[in-house]
Amino acid sequence: MFVIAALACTALLTASGCGGSKKPANAREAVQALLDKGIRPNEMGMVMVLEYHRIRDEESDYTRSIENFKRDLETLYQKGFRLVKFRDLMRGKIDVPAGTTPIVFSFDDSTEGQFRYLKEGGKTVLDPECALGMMSDFSKKHSDFGYTAIFSFLPNLFDQPKYVKQKVNYLYNQGFEFGNHTTNHPSLGLVSDEEVQKEIAGPVKKMKSIDPKVKLDVLCLPHGSEPKNKELMYDGSYDGTRYHNNWALLVGSEPFYPVYQYKNPGKVIPRVQVMDYNPTSGSGAEGSDYWLRYFDKHPELKFISDGDPDTICAPAYMESRLLSKKLPSGVSFLGY
Repeated sequence: MFVIAALACTALLTASGCGGSKKPANAREAVQALLDKGIRPNEMGMVMVLEYHRIRDEESDYTRSIENFKRDLETLYQKGFRLVKFRDLMRGKIDVPAGTTPIVFSFDDSTEGQFRYLKEGGKTVLDPECALGMMSDFSKKHSDFGYTAIFSFLPNLFDQPKYVKQKVNYLYNQGFEFGNHTTNHPSLGLVSDEEVQKEIAGPVKKMKSIDPKVKLDVLCLPHGSEPKNKELMYDGSYDGTRYHNNWALLVGSEPFYPVYQYKNPGKVIPRVQVMDYNPTSGSGAEGSDYWLRYFDKHPELKFISDGDPDTICAPAYMESRLLSKKLPSGVSFLGY
C-alpha cells in the first residue's frame, strides 16, 4: 500500500516502501499538488444515485419541473458533481476529474418527458425540453459534466410507440444504461413468487425482441418493495425467459459508500429522490436538496476524486475501512 503523509518528510515517504516505482512517485506528487491547492481527496466517501420520475412543466409529487431540472444540472455542476455510469460506480472504477464527485442519474418509468422526439422540417429531433434534450444541451456547454444515465423502463418505453426501437438504439449507442422496472409496476412484496418472476422476466423478453445487445442486470424495485423471496430479485425465470440481476434499486433514502468501503450496502442500493428541502417544515428531508446542503456542511464525508482511476485515495487512517478484495484489478489504495 502507498502511504502519503502531507506533513511527513521525504525520508518517511521513502521508508514507507513507496519510493521504488516511478508511477507511485508520480501519484504521490499528484496528490501532494492537490493538497497544496486545498483539495483533499476522499475516495472512501459517500456517493449518490439520484432518482427522477416524470419531467413536466409543473412540479408535483414524483415530477420535476423543466425549470427545476435545468437548475439541477447547473447546481450539480457548480458543486463539483460529474455524471458516471451506474455500473462503473458499482464496480469501483471511477474516472472523474480531481476534486470532483461522481453522481448517477436514474430515471424511473420511461415516460415521454424523459425522452421525446419531435418532427421538425421532416426530420426527427430530440425535444430540447425533455430530460435527455436538456442534458444534451448542457453537456455541449459543459463537456466535462458527462452525458449518461440509467433508464429503468416499463413496457411503455417513453410513450411514443413508433420511436421505440429508434430510442433504444440511440440510448445504447450513446452509452446510456437500462434497468428493469417490471411489467406492471406492482409492489413485489405483495405478490406470489411466480408473479415476481413473471414481472421481472417480461421486460427482459421485450428488450431481447427490440435489441438483444442491451444489458439488463439492474432491477429497479417498484415502490421500493422487495419480494418475500429476496433471491428472486436476482435470479429467476418465467415462460422460458431467464433473468439475472446484480443489483436492486430502492426508492428514495440516502447516499451510500463505494463497493470497496466496509459500509457499502451490497446489492440493494439506496437512491436519493430529487426534491427540494424546506428546513422549516422538514419536507423533502430525504431528498437531493437536503443532501446537497448536508455535504456543503460536511464535505469530509463525500467522495472527492484524486483524478486517477487506478488509485483509491483518502486519508491514511481510512485504509482500515477498505475491503481490498472488492478493489477492481489494477487499483490500489493511496493514503495521505
